[in-house]
Amino acid sequence: MYFPSKKDGWMGFLHLVILFLCFGLPILSGEWLWIFVIPLVLGIVNLLIWFRTGYRVEAEEVVIHYGPVTINVPIQEIERVGYMKSPFVGPALSVDRIGITYSASKFVTVSPRDQNGFVEALRRSNPHLILDPKR
Repeated sequence: MYFPSKKDGWMGFLHLVILFLCFGLPILSGEWLWIFVIPLVLGIVNLLIWFRTGYRVEAEEVVIHYGPVTINVPIQEIERVGYMKSPFVGPALSVDRIGITYSASKFVTVSPRDQNGFVEALRRSNPHLILDPKR
């Protein structure tokens, strides 16, 4: 089951600013040819992050897509899931996140649009995971 990322408005604004800096400034400066390659790559990565961030709960794993990066989390290794608010870096486009602790000490945050549906999909595959209450 696929869960697209929730997207906060301020994150959208931040991505637009980054796109302007990557594409607009080099073109407007007139010196865009020699400084276009790096901004082009950064701009493409930014677009991939915005349009390709989402989470797929499969039978045995959660597949986290964050732009060009893919993270596989085995569902049976998930120990704890908790609702949280965090502006820090992670494969999420919202501060409303779910923290996933797995493999004894690994941690990742995700921001599915349907948080309750996402947690229920995890619990169907791993009924032993601990669910921290909403904060």
